[in-house]
Amino acid sequence: MTTGRTLRIGEAAMGGGLLALGVFIAVETLRTPMSGSLLAGPALFPCLIAAGLVLVGLAVLREAFAGHIAHEGGFELDGPALALTAAGLAVQFLLVEALGWIPAAALLFMAVSRAFGSRRPLVDAALGVGLAVGTYVVFNHALGLNLPLGDVFEWLLAGGKD
Repeated sequence: MTTGRTLRIGEAAMGGGLLALGVFIAVETLRTPMSGSLLAGPALFPCLIAAGLVLVGLAVLREAFAGHIAHEGGFELDGPALALTAAGLAVQFLLVEALGWIPAAALLFMAVSRAFGSRRPLVDAALGVGLAVGTYVVFNHALGLNLPLGDVFEWLLAGGKD
């Protein structure tokens, strides 16, 4: 681990990668033809994400050039937490069409909560469902963007008819 004012290559690469990803998302979002405006249209969230990535990338680059040590003991990677988060993302990706946004997002929230150390699955489930319902309502009704309801719920709403 280096100290003082030296550049740390790993942090500089990560900062540069975040900065490049943010710029890429911003450019591609602004190049995509869309209806509406940036203030309340479909480009709002990609632009916010791009701005966040650019800011974080610049902050990481600043720290890499300043040479501050983030952790005295070096970089620590929590493998089980990373695996649980990745599994939650995979499960959400695989189930979002069949089950719909609300249950899939709630399962992802529960997996990430567990990865961060939560030991209250019922509270995590309630919070996950609440946040998923909130995002579903905002996207589907306020922004006019359709998150999937899910094949199972559409079938139930149709009265079980094929």
